[in-house]
Order: sequence, then structure tokens, then C-alpha cells
Amino acid sequence: MSKLSQIYGYWKNSIKASMKRYDENMERSLKHLQNFYSTVLKYYIIDWSRYFESQPFRHSLRQKIESFFGKNEINFVAIDGTCVKDEGSDFITFFAGAYGARGKIIIKHEGEKIKYERWDFARDVTMVAQIPVFPYEIEFVANSPELSQMQFYSDKDIQEILNLHTSLMKLAEIYLAYHVVSSSTVDMPQIILLDLAPSTLLRVPYVNYKSTNYLGYKYLNDTIKLSDVIVALSHPYNSLLGVPSRKKYRRYALLLSKLDEVCSQNQKNYFTYRELTEICHLSIEDVKEIVRFLDATGVVEDDEAAGIKLLVNLSQRWSYLVSFFDYICNQIFIRKNPTALEFSNFSEESNIKKLISHDDINFLISIGIRALIEKCWEKNVFLIGIVKDSKSRYFCRNFLNVLSSQNMLGDGNENVDIKNFQIAMSDRLVFENCAALSTELCAPWSSVEFDSAFATLFVDRNNSVTGVKGHIVADDRIFAKSIAQFYLQRSKKQCKMGHAIFVERLLHPSLDRQFLDVILLENSKLGRLSPFIHLDKKVINWGQAMNIYFLDVLTRNHFPEVIGYPEPLHKADRGAKTLLRFAKGIIHSSQQLYRKDPLNMTFRKFRDKLEFEDEE
Repeated sequence: MSKLSQIYGYWKNSIKASMKRYDENMERSLKHLQNFYSTVLKYYIIDWSRYFESQPFRHSLRQKIESFFGKNEINFVAIDGTCVKDEGSDFITFFAGAYGARGKIIIKHEGEKIKYERWDFARDVTMVAQIPVFPYEIEFVANSPELSQMQFYSDKDIQEILNLHTSLMKLAEIYLAYHVVSSSTVDMPQIILLDLAPSTLLRVPYVNYKSTNYLGYKYLNDTIKLSDVIVALSHPYNSLLGVPSRKKYRRYALLLSKLDEVCSQNQKNYFTYRELTEICHLSIEDVKEIVRFLDATGVVEDDEAAGIKLLVNLSQRWSYLVSFFDYICNQIFIRKNPTALEFSNFSEESNIKKLISHDDINFLISIGIRALIEKCWEKNVFLIGIVKDSKSRYFCRNFLNVLSSQNMLGDGNENVDIKNFQIAMSDRLVFENCAALSTELCAPWSSVEFDSAFATLFVDRNNSVTGVKGHIVADDRIFAKSIAQFYLQRSKKQCKMGHAIFVERLLHPSLDRQFLDVILLENSKLGRLSPFIHLDKKVINWGQAMNIYFLDVLTRNHFPEVIGYPEPLHKADRGAKTLLRFAKGIIHSSQQLYRKDPLNMTFRKFRDKLEFEDEE
């Protein structure tokens, strides 16, 4: 046997051993899953097909839809993004864009009809930006954590760190959504579909807010201040949903929202500590802790003996920030102004002009997603996020585990410990295997909805609920998550199905207030947590019913590559890929002048472009 044959034999044995281990682990997990499903999981799964087959339910659902939207022709826009990074020897080009597919759902008594509409050619519906970055500019576009890592990595690793194009793509998607929802009443969509989880953008790791280049940026005869950053991060506000909530993490948002509510009724800007405790229903110690932070960031002036003076007009500053976000993104994506990606001020270390950085894009995303949420609340717009291939375990590991630790599982399972079920699978695999194991399920079906804040809630070894790093809990009472499946066919020999997908929906006061009354826990570490929880699946969740109904109508299964996936998002994806194909051509053609000199290409690119025959 030759040495090469031995090497192939080693590879084969390694692969066979790995596959055997995987099959054994999967077999064990499936045995646990059968018990888990019959004991716990089936009480948190809703078979929507049975509801939708009922004429009285469909009639009630259509009434709810017409009452919520005020009409039975529902406009929708599906948005998907695209991006690419092209590396050369002298510069790296970051390209990002977003594309929208538009249509309407026409609801009639005899059924539903989908009608796609072309955008007016005179209107630009793509959001595109391109940033060429030269090697010496890398340190100016990286954020602080990346800068601290760069000294330990090679040139190639440094370029991989700078995934500026992915952040820019998210900004393009959010701005396109904000742009269409802010349009005229005729063109405005009632449903916005995003190919991402919007709640994750609220958790943008924007810790280094002091390092953004937009601090001191001049706009409309004013400048962006540190206090403006704090005001922006305190949003969104919705008193009917109780947003911001009374959790401890970022509790300053609760105080600012209450002050904004009071100040909108009168022009008061001075408050005693007693008034602050009555407004927020917090202890004097908690209020003083918040005030110290707001005083350090320039939002209030603290007079410990008497009270505080509000130094900014909260509603005016928020309107100013939203206008600033709209202006900057308009310059970047619509006017395609390359100077909008630059800053006129020079760095202190050198006279090199700065480009937009990760921190700057994150700041714009933070404003944009909050402005989009409040605009959707204002105009009764369904904001839906779809995630295809998540490996998360938020439902089984986080949500059910937290309920189990608080003895809130119900249906006689109050004392059941979820940890005893050793399910070594992601939520997607759990639900897809449940569909194969349980013959009673029909598409569409889904889990009950749970608050997106559960993504940051865990049960530690002491059976206590904790957040990220002990105290960090994501914004609650804003988005509800669920896992759903929209294609499932059974026969005697096999079960055909599409993937289970992850669905996220913006909560609305008129639909979801009844599920916000349960107090999950209250302690000194996390504060009071009362997130969105749908404990009893027998109680109709009309918000989720409308959401699953819309997605079921939009899932037409016309394309074999996306069975069980909403068709408009696939159309948006195809449009985004077409946009990317043209962009790549433009990027490559723009480098023709540089290709005349081989030294302008990287060594790897120059070598790979040469065609030669293998040596004998």
C-alpha cells in the first residue's frame, strides 16, 4: 500500500468514527426527546392548522386583522441585505446593500391572495454603500476591543477582524425599513419582514460609546453630545407596554422615560429625590445610583441636598437624533455621497482623515432600530424578523429552564427539572425531530411565544436565574420569539418537511398587554423581571395568531430550494444577490488600472490568477 493510500485510509477511519459518535449521540438524544416531548414540550406547542381550519376562528381572526390595520388589503415589504469584502494589496473594499420586495395580501372571505408590486423605477429602493479602506487606515475603523487584539494577530487576521461590511449591511436593512415605514400613507407597508432578529440589534455591543467619532459632530447648528448617546440608548419608550421595564440593568432608561412623560405634560425641569422615587417607584438608593450616572454623562445636574436639574429636553434631543440618523443614512445610502463616510476632523495622533468605524456604525444602528420600533408602534406596523439557520437553544435551555427553576411550567409539571432531560440538540433540531416523532402535528405549527430577553437569562448551578455576566438582561417586553414550521407532509413511508425557522415579532399594546402581568422574579441583582410570557397555550395569543397566519399565507412553496420559508424574503434575497453580482463587477472593473502592476495585487491573488499545468 502506498503512503498516499494510507493517508486516505486514515481520513476515512476518522470520518467513520466521527459519524458513528454523532449517530450514537443522536440516538440517545432522541430517546430523551420522546420523553421530553410527552412530559413538557407538547404543552408549549400550538397546532395552528387546526385553528385555521375552523371557520369561526378564521372569521374572528379576520375581524382582528381588519380592526388592527383598518383594512383587509395588507401591504408588506420583505427586506434582505448583502455584503462583500474585496481585499487588495493597497486597499480593502467593503460593500453592503439592502433590497426590498414589495406586495400586498388581499384577504377575502373565499381565501387570501398575494399580489407583488414593482417599485416605481424613479424611486431608489436599494440601500448601497462602498468603503475603500487603505491599510494604514485600519486602526481608525476598528473599535476598541479590535484595536487591543490587533497587536497579537497577523495582517490577514487583522483584515478578518474588520468585518465592517456586515455591520454596514445591517445598517442598510434597518434604514430601508425605517425609510419605507416613514413614507406616505399610500405606500406605507403594514408588515415589514426582515431577514434577521431585530432584538439582537438592540443588544449591539455598544459599550464604548465614548469612542464614537460622532461625538462633537455638527448637525443643524448643534453637536452630538455624550448626553445624546445616553438619551438614544434609553429608547424605545412605550408606557402601555411598560417599556423600559423595571429591570436593574440600564435602569436609567426607566427614569428618563418617566421624566420625558412628565415633561411632555408640563415644562418642569427640576425634580426632588422624593418626586423621582414616586415617579419611578424605586428606592432612594436606586434613584441616587441612577442620578450619579446621568450626572457624569451630562444628562442631569445633581444637587445631593435637594434634587436634580434636567439639562436636556429629552423629547427634542431624541427627535434631533432621529433626524441626524435619517440625514447620515440618506447621504450614505440614497445620495451615495462618499464623503458621508468620512470625518472632517483629524485624529489627535496624526493628520490622517478618519473614516466611519465600527463604533460609528453601531451608534447609527442603535438609533435606527429604536426609531424603527417607535415608528411601528405609532403606525400599527407588524415588524417581523426571520432567522433561518440558528443553532440557538433559547427555548429549551433558557426559556423552559427558567420557568422550571421558578416552578412555573404548569400542567402538573411544576416540579419537573428540565436539566434531567439531556437533549444535546439546538432548538431547530428539537422541533424538526418533534415533527417527525409526533404524528398529531400538522403545518403550520409553532412553539408558544416567549420574550426575547430570555436569550440573556440562564439558570446557574445553584438553580438561580442570572443574566449575562450576572446582571446584564436584554431589553424585555419589546420582542417575542417563537419557532415555527410551515411545511409538513406525511405519508406511510416518509415525512417530508421544511426547516423549522425562528420568528420574532414586535409586541403591540392592543394585542399583547394581557401577557405582561406575570412577575417572573424580583431580586436585588436583576430587579423586577416581568417579561412577555404565554404560559397557557389554550388562551389564544391573537398577536401570534396574526403573525403565523401572515407567514403561512406568504409561504407558497413555489421554489424548491426554500420549502417552508416565506416567499417574499426569498424574492428579496434574490434581488440582493443580483445587486451583489453587479457590485462585484463594478468593484473588479475599478481595479483594472491597478492590475497593470502585479505589485498592486496581494501575493496570493497574483499566484492564484496564474494558470499553469500540474507538473508530471
